[in-house]
Amino acid sequence: MELNCVNLKDIINPTPPEVKGSDKNEEKNREGVNHAAEITPDLQPILDYAIKEMFNIHMQASQTIWDMKMFDSEFKRQGSGFIVCYTNDEHKKLDKTASKGFICVDNMKLDLKSKIIAFFIFYTILDEMHILDITVAKNEQSKGIGTFMLDYILRKYINLGIKYFYLEVRVSNARAINLYKKFGFKIFMLRKGYYDDNKEDALCMVKEAV
Repeated sequence: MELNCVNLKDIINPTPPEVKGSDKNEEKNREGVNHAAEITPDLQPILDYAIKEMFNIHMQASQTIWDMKMFDSEFKRQGSGFIVCYTNDEHKKLDKTASKGFICVDNMKLDLKSKIIAFFIFYTILDEMHILDITVAKNEQSKGIGTFMLDYILRKYINLGIKYFYLEVRVSNARAINLYKKFGFKIFMLRKGYYDDNKEDALCMVKEAV
């Protein structure tokens, strides 16, 4: 199964090449991570489509609900990132063993016929990434897509100079907690009553790039 991940901000303002090296190079690369949205008319339809699909996935699969205004506001925010995971294999269905056959195709075009199956929202400050939301479409869960996305994101943004990755996760979300631990995230704090919907506690986790 051919999949690709793309940051919608990179469609608007492409990031510099991924070059890992001196602090000077990493600072230059982070300029690409921290850009703001500048949308031209020719890009508007695909961005509207992608954000709408992200919102639909969010509404169906997330327990913590954002409204569309929050999506739009976060997209326009300096330093934010909206990564979509998608396929153009319209006639192929993902199965529970699909992760073994995922191929990342960097030149796969995102268009109005692409099937968006997961997304990832974050913002960056200097060499830190704060993960706000990572969601897989409800009918595509338990197939390894979350693992595929997180692996892609960590590899890409470590190469762009990000050194610390932070997130919060519900204490009841054992599947997500186990996934994050698999990628080296560690619990450093408990936030009591963090989630507004049911006052559930959140685990704060961090991964340090090595």
